[in-house]
Amino acid sequence: MNSKVAIKTRRSGLATDLLKYLILVIGLVFFLFPIYWLITSSFKHDVDIFSLPPRLLLFRPTLSNFVQVFGATNIPILVLNSFITAAINVVLSLAVGSLAAYAISRQRVGGERLLFWFLSLRMLPPIVVSIPLFIIAARLRLVDTRAILPLMYLLVNVPFVIWMMKSFIDEVPISVEESALIDGCSPWRVLWSVVLPMIKPGLVATGVFCFIFSWNEFLLAMIFTRRAATTLPIGISGFIAVEQIFWGPLTASAAIATLPPMALAWVFQRYMVRGLTFGAVKS
Repeated sequence: MNSKVAIKTRRSGLATDLLKYLILVIGLVFFLFPIYWLITSSFKHDVDIFSLPPRLLLFRPTLSNFVQVFGATNIPILVLNSFITAAINVVLSLAVGSLAAYAISRQRVGGERLLFWFLSLRMLPPIVVSIPLFIIAARLRLVDTRAILPLMYLLVNVPFVIWMMKSFIDEVPISVEESALIDGCSPWRVLWSVVLPMIKPGLVATGVFCFIFSWNEFLLAMIFTRRAATTLPIGISGFIAVEQIFWGPLTASAAIATLPPMALAWVFQRYMVRGLTFGAVKS
């Protein structure tokens, strides 16, 4: 009798495990299929892209789309503009946001209301403030310069950095900072040499998210740039014309645009996993 119960329990557990794996496989296919479709379409001729039924595996690959993107368009320059914009914004956002988060965490500046006010700024749609900001940028002659977008993205990324880094800093014991102060360190030295190294995973994880937002942002880039400082998302949208959509170059340039964020997440995945489990969900 006990053996029959054990067999039934084992079968029930096996069925549960199979159902879990089936759900995981379905979810994996659901999320990875658009990426697979994008990458394979970038290597297809137009006739293969529009074929019915779709040619998912059996098609003749070509590099003509990438040749057109790199040879007949300014996509390489736009990639450089996007990288410079994202990199500068990440440095500025982490510098400003980390200092503000440290002040809120340790000095209780503004209390909890200030922290929620910063969070409400993150929820503010950028289109709401784009017109007055554009007037200010035009008066300062910053429109279509490489300085304007990193500054504009601070409005979105700094509140995010403050919210994230405040949670990471809260996890650092105050006794560690007090010991450093007793040993003769100044408050700035404590922050630079003690606190920041201890929350390095949080800095990396937050920086990666800021980079991804800056890399993918479209609306502000469209408003504040014209030609010299245009970023990659604007260039990709240029393949959508009134008469038709150039799917080959469009998918090729979009595939190129996915490489830096994916490479960044892969290189820093260890820090991201550690950082996102370090206390970022606490308020």
